[in-house]
Amino acid sequence: MQFNGFQKIKRVGQILKILSKHGFDEIISRSNLDRILPDSFLFWNNHAKRIFEDDFNARIRLAIEELGPTFIKLGQLLSNRPDIIPKDMQEELIKLQDDVLTSDIDIRAVLQEELEINADDDFISIDPIPIASASIAQVYRATLKTGQEVVLKVKREGIDEIIHADLDFIKDLVQLLQRKYEVVYKMNLYQIVLSFESSLLNELSFTNELNNIERFRRNFAGNKDVYVPKVHRKYSTDRLLCLEFIDGIKVNDLEGFQTYGLYTKSVLQNVLDLYLEQVLMHGFFHADPHPGNVLVNRRGQIVFLDFGAMGFMIPEDRRIIEAMVLDFLANDAKGLIKDIKKLAVVHHIEDERRLERDAYEIFEMIKQNALDDIDISVMLKKLNIVLQSNHILLPDFVYILLRGVSILEGTGRQLDAELNVPESIEPFAKKIAQEKLSAEYLIAQLKEKAKFAKDVLTEVPEDLLELLDKVKNDKVTLNHKMQDFDNLQLILHRMGNKFLLSILAMTFGVGASILANGRVGYLIWGIPVLSWFGFVASFVICFALLSHLYKSK
Repeated sequence: MQFNGFQKIKRVGQILKILSKHGFDEIISRSNLDRILPDSFLFWNNHAKRIFEDDFNARIRLAIEELGPTFIKLGQLLSNRPDIIPKDMQEELIKLQDDVLTSDIDIRAVLQEELEINADDDFISIDPIPIASASIAQVYRATLKTGQEVVLKVKREGIDEIIHADLDFIKDLVQLLQRKYEVVYKMNLYQIVLSFESSLLNELSFTNELNNIERFRRNFAGNKDVYVPKVHRKYSTDRLLCLEFIDGIKVNDLEGFQTYGLYTKSVLQNVLDLYLEQVLMHGFFHADPHPGNVLVNRRGQIVFLDFGAMGFMIPEDRRIIEAMVLDFLANDAKGLIKDIKKLAVVHHIEDERRLERDAYEIFEMIKQNALDDIDISVMLKKLNIVLQSNHILLPDFVYILLRGVSILEGTGRQLDAELNVPESIEPFAKKIAQEKLSAEYLIAQLKEKAKFAKDVLTEVPEDLLELLDKVKNDKVTLNHKMQDFDNLQLILHRMGNKFLLSILAMTFGVGASILANGRVGYLIWGIPVLSWFGFVASFVICFALLSHLYKSK
């Protein structure tokens, strides 16, 4: 979907207006003007009263909500990172997960428009007040004529246009920053933005989300530790999604665990195992597992919600990620670097020994400390510096995966501060290692290698014969490209000029000496005039050459 310049400018104006408004409010609130303003003024002016009384973090949340869904996604990510933002700000931003300002949506009119049905013919009741309000959609509770309790997820009006305009603004801003600041360019920030854009646009399509739910259900068929909500395709479109209502608590609801009789550590371990299974076994994983999207029902089953944004890996990428996890648990820095090279889109590792030492530092930092003792901000900063200094650009799914892992890390801090990450993932990693040693896996690998060898033996001779035929018929052309050839040409040209001047200086000097010995023509101080001319010319040229050499050092 493309938008014209006027629409982009209009959205940029709205963003700047919102930022200016909230920034101006902050300046006023910290100016202590309330001490000199009359109480009567603050009593009658509600806007001024709000500026001085409302909490600073609350105004940040309000500004993010007002900026719209793209920025709300950023706030949701920060709400799970206590290592980046203060605790009081984190508690405020957590409200962005399911406490976003509601908008007026006539749910019955949407059903009529999207499904061409009368709501009363198919539904016993529809609650007009949303039970949840997210950045892209609002959720309403309803009951079908069959008695089944469902939720109706409805996309906000005009949300597609707003998100596209926001993404265009962010991309333009990043491109501008990359041109002006080398550090931004080295961060490969634009590629990350493109990945974020792809993920966010997938969330906009409810048809895509419906297909994701069905695929997720197939992946976990028979697994009693996870429950996937049923989808009612009859009442679903690209703007409307009808799902089974789930009665459960958030994954970080400690009081709720006590009510359900569940153990916090077992729930957390279950969530980690299920996420590892998504990544390492299915190659299809939830991209936004914040507490608002991960519930626990009364049977202790984990229920994932909101399948709009999902990460996807091809089989080869999944095998590399598996190998990296095993390298991490074995503290194998060399193996980890080797796998990073295989996975990276672009890399330029100048000092592998230095990279090894950095990897070992991170290994020890995580291995010897509980989650609450690890300074995640320092570790992530170090990792980011390593990636930048070696110009390592990873595939899009890696950035989605890192986002999901960072969200789960935030949840883990809330549930169990003493959680040791390597110890928690080691049982699952051993399971993977055992599968790699199983007869079925080895047979599958042998079949794959045999197919590859067959392809090589079949294709290489044909390619070689084709090359030999071209050589025989003089059809092979060698193309050679020299980097910075224009600069090299200029250097050679200048060297040639200096060499020519040196020969001229020598010629004038030798010729003048010969003429001086012959004493031919008019003499000055016993030396012919032509000799004087040759000596002067040789001296001038030599002086010019020496002067140029001195300046160029």
